[in-house]
This record gives sequence, C-alpha cells and structure tokens, in this order.
Amino acid sequence: MPREYRRTLGSRSYQAYTDTKLQSALSDIRSGRMTQREAAAKYKIPRSTLKNKLKGIHSKNVGGQTMFSEEEEKMFMNHIIIMSEYGFPLDTFDLRMVVKSYADRRGMKIRQFKQNLPGLEWTRLFLKRHKSLTVRLSSNIKRRRAAVGEETINAYFDNLSKELQGVEPCHVWNYDETNLTDDPGDKKIITKRGAKYPERIINATKAAVSLMYCGNALGEVLPPYVVYKADCLWSTWMENGPPKARYNRSKSGWFDATSFEDWFKTLLLPRISKDSGKKVVIGDNLSSHINPAVLELCRANDISFIALPPNSTHLTQPLDVAYFRPMKISWRQILTEWKETEAGRKAATLPKDRFPRLLKLLTKKLEDKGSENLKAGFRKTGIVPLDRTQVLSRLPNAAACEQADLPQSDLVSQSFIDHLNKARGTDANTLSRKRKKLSVDPGKSLSAEEIQPTTTSTEVNSSQACMSQMLTISCEPADDVEEVLNEELEMDMECSSDTSTSSDTEPEPKDTPTTTSVKCISVGTYVIVKYEGSFYPGTVTDAKKKGYEVSCMAKSGTTGNWKWPSKPDVLVYSKADIAGVIKPPVKLSARGIYKVPELLVIS
Repeated sequence: MPREYRRTLGSRSYQAYTDTKLQSALSDIRSGRMTQREAAAKYKIPRSTLKNKLKGIHSKNVGGQTMFSEEEEKMFMNHIIIMSEYGFPLDTFDLRMVVKSYADRRGMKIRQFKQNLPGLEWTRLFLKRHKSLTVRLSSNIKRRRAAVGEETINAYFDNLSKELQGVEPCHVWNYDETNLTDDPGDKKIITKRGAKYPERIINATKAAVSLMYCGNALGEVLPPYVVYKADCLWSTWMENGPPKARYNRSKSGWFDATSFEDWFKTLLLPRISKDSGKKVVIGDNLSSHINPAVLELCRANDISFIALPPNSTHLTQPLDVAYFRPMKISWRQILTEWKETEAGRKAATLPKDRFPRLLKLLTKKLEDKGSENLKAGFRKTGIVPLDRTQVLSRLPNAAACEQADLPQSDLVSQSFIDHLNKARGTDANTLSRKRKKLSVDPGKSLSAEEIQPTTTSTEVNSSQACMSQMLTISCEPADDVEEVLNEELEMDMECSSDTSTSSDTEPEPKDTPTTTSVKCISVGTYVIVKYEGSFYPGTVTDAKKKGYEVSCMAKSGTTGNWKWPSKPDVLVYSKADIAGVIKPPVKLSARGIYKVPELLVIS
C-alpha cells in the first residue's frame, strides 16, 4: 500500500484554511468592510493569496492537478451513490475498472495510469476529495429480499395502520427467533508484519442454541425462551439462568409448532393478558409460528396477530433491525472470556449446562441499552410511531437508477451501466448442459477427443418430450379446495418408447419409469415443483386457493440423490409451478437417502 505523503521539515507551508474562510475574507474585502491586511490578520490567510484570488491569478488547486475535471469526478461520485442505493455497490477495484472504461471510451491516454487503469493511490485520493463517500463493510442480502418493493411495503402499512388504530405502544409486541453460536468470531491481534496466517488458539464449533425474544414498543423485553437440540431435557441445562426463562428441546434445535405454542402460552400470553384493550403481536410468517391453536388464543384474548411481508424482516422486524446485532456482539465477548478460562480451554464445545450462566450474563449486559435499542427498532421500522417513510427510504432507489440511465452519449453513465449489467448477471449464455454418465473400465483414462456423441438431437428432443409428457398434470382445477382434495381423477402419463430414430439408441435407464398411473393432486401426493429454474421433489401437505403447500426434499451431495431436510422446507406453490405427479421416492439407505427416478431424465 503506498504511503501517505508527509511534508518534510522546512518546506513551504500549504493551505491552512478552508474554502469557507477564504470566501468570507474575499466578501469582506470586496464590500469594503475590511482592507486586505485586516482580512489577512483576521482569517489568517496570506495577503498574497487574497490578492491573487481577487485578481483571478492562480485559480487552480495547489499541487498536481487531477486527471479528470471537477464535473467528471462529481459524475463519478453521483453514479457510485446511485449504484449503492440500487443494491450493487462498487468496491475500489470496480471503481478503477469503471474509470478505465470511461477513459477508453473518450479515447484518452493518461500517462500517469498504466493502460488507463488508475492505481490504488488515485482511488485513495479520490475518496479523500469526496467526503460523502466512504469505504465500509457491507452485509449480504438475498436477491429475493432486495426484490421487496414499494407496493409490498405500502400494502403492509395500509393494513398495519388499521390494526394499530387506537392501540397504545405498550400493547404492540414483536417476537423473533434467533440463535447464539459457539463461535466467538475473529479478533484483531498484534503479530509480526508479513505473517501470512495469524492464528489464535481457541475452541469454536458450529453448534448453536435457538432462542425466542419478544418485546414491546416501550422497550420491555420478556425473558428468553431457549430450545436445545436434543431428544431429552436435563435439569442442569436450566440451572443458574436468567430469571423466569424457560427451556425446551427439539430434534432439529429449531422452533417447531409445538415449542412455539408452548412459548406463546407460557411466556407471552400470561404477560399481555394482564393488559386491558386490544393487543397487537407482530412476527414473521413462518408456518411453524402460524398455529391454529395460537390464533384461537389470540381471538379469545383480543390479540391481533400480524405477519410481516415475506423476505422483508431486514426492513420491518424491530428486533432484527436494532436489537440482535448489539446482543450478539455482547455474546461474543462473553463467550470469548469464558473460553479463555481454565474450564473453557478444556471444553471442546460449549456445554449445555454452562449455557444458562452465560445467558444470564448476557441478559444483565443488555439491561443498560437493550430497552433503548428495542424502541429504536420500532421507530426505524415505522411501527411506533407509524411512519412508512422510515422503510420506504431504505428501499433500493429504482427511480434514481432510471434517471441514471442517461443517453448513450454520456460515457460516464454508459460505463456504469455496463458494470451494472454485469452485476445483475444479464449474460444469456449461462444455459446448463445436460451431462451424461460414461461407462469406463476401472483404471482406464479418457480424453475429450475419445468421447463420441452417441445421442442424436432427435433423441434429445424425444427425451425432453418424454419428460414433459411425464410431468403433465391433466386434472382441471376446481373452484373449491375441498373439492380438489376429495375428487380423484385418474390420468395416464405414458412416454412412447418408439420416438428414437437411430438403431443404436442408448437404452433408457432401468430406474426411470416410462409409464405410470397416478391420481390427481391431494394431500400426501408426491409431486415435482419448479423453484427458481430447478426441479425439486416433495409431498403435498395442504391445498390452498392459490395453489398447494408442498414440503420439498433437499439434494444429498452430487450423486443426484435426495433427503428430507432437518428443518422442513415448506412453501406454497401455484398450480403453474407444479411440474407433475410422481411415485414415492425410493429409499436407498437407513440414513434417509432417497432416489427420485423421474428426475433422472433431467439430471
């Protein structure tokens, strides 16, 4: 990294005043309120400088001049800000490449740059000249979260404003599930300059404990509800913990419908039932949280249960926005201190009987600023006080980006547009090729030239047609959901075996059925759904008016096998997203590995 320039002792002094002081001095001289000597003494600006500015001499900046004009650098700065607001921020290397693209388009040959590519020093000075820009660590969000738009947020606040009408802040509650890991995180250390891999000896694992937190808009936080990953619950796992905290366990370690209902009955309901009037509980829309028993209790106790918009908790969840981050910073500090003790150094992982004590220390540490953080979270999410602009102002500024798409003659805009298209991933040449398993004798090698295509284009089209016919749903949708569940329409999906046109066609895999008789979609039916361009097998768990609720399987390794995930992957798919009905998957091992023959055609 180039060192920052430092003035040597005895050299001439440079500008020691601000532009604001200079303009004030010039204004006083021009208006006659001061002479040049008086202004120089008051503002501590050399008289020769004032004389030159009044005469328009030496109007350029002191020192070497910038490669680009002030207007060009201002356009760079504005486009950088727009790109960041759109969700595709630039790093220092991206900025250098965009500037190189701009210089190449203009036909410039900048001798200070190697092949028109700015160096790190130019980037550092550019950021120094434009104080509105800074370099910071960014957090990653999924594209589905970034796709949340104004229409979704406005619809959410339209409904929320009706529910919160006449409700006091102390009756507005927000709950959210989080976890505390057994990893204290990275820490800056002092080491020898040039050391490639500085390390710190401390045990850390990927184990985590799930917790449910809940608080209201006045900053009151309920005791935590802990869920361990275990089949049984032991007494030592609950000793010396936070006051009134409750403990449970589940096989996956996450909250399921049973544990959520128990939390609602044992912690939240006893607290909010003490208050009179309407209460509002705001949380995410996980299927394990929306429980019929819980909704019935809400109705009986005048509680409005409000679900947040999907993929928007980073904007609308108060606990996510302002409470959990400082909480986890404190947790890493507490965990690090314990791991540096004698007992912590001996333990390979955090024992469950030690967790309640550390959780108690965390609870005490949050008593200082936890309440203020929670109130700030409700304010930042626009819930209390009700203000939708708090959320809308943090959405990607699409309107500003559209204004940034200036005519093609604007070379600065075009350079940034090229980079934006690359960041969006608009390259159309990303189609995946169908792979084929080769029959090779053990110990024998092959080269690419020795592989001869054995499948003609007609066979490929026939295989795709076979799959398309195999996954076609021919039953008509019913208007009533119960009618769909009770009605059983048989359909035959046969794939003709005489579609090949070559005598040496490769035989069809034995595991792939070509003819099968299935029934119309109902609860328990195995189907194949299409999600983000990929196919996944699953089973129908419920029928909705807008589609079907399907619990999907997950891929197991790279062998084309499938397994049921530890945490159910349940989503509602429209009828158009369901590719077809299949037979139950074939179980391959006692570890829960399955094979789906119908997907072998497109694997």
